[in-house]
Amino acid sequence: MYHVPPSSPYVPCPRCHSTMSTKVTMSWWGGVVGTKMTNLVKCPQCKLQYNGKTGASVKQFIVLYMGFWVILTLVVLAVLFFAQG
Repeated sequence: MYHVPPSSPYVPCPRCHSTMSTKVTMSWWGGVVGTKMTNLVKCPQCKLQYNGKTGASVKQFIVLYMGFWVILTLVVLAVLFFAQG
């Protein structure tokens, strides 16, 4: 009996059900790390980016990820500003 591999290691696109999604290696919001943390893939047909393992949206993760870095940056700037005192 032969084993036929699936056409893609990722779940089908939740919008158009395409199975040809490809891994996203870098994004403006997460660089290399953010895309790996979310298993980000992009559908070539409808251009939707989603979690390749679950098919879920990554919008909530992006908001939390960006919020974390904005808060961290503000804290570091405040420490540097008040340390000059």
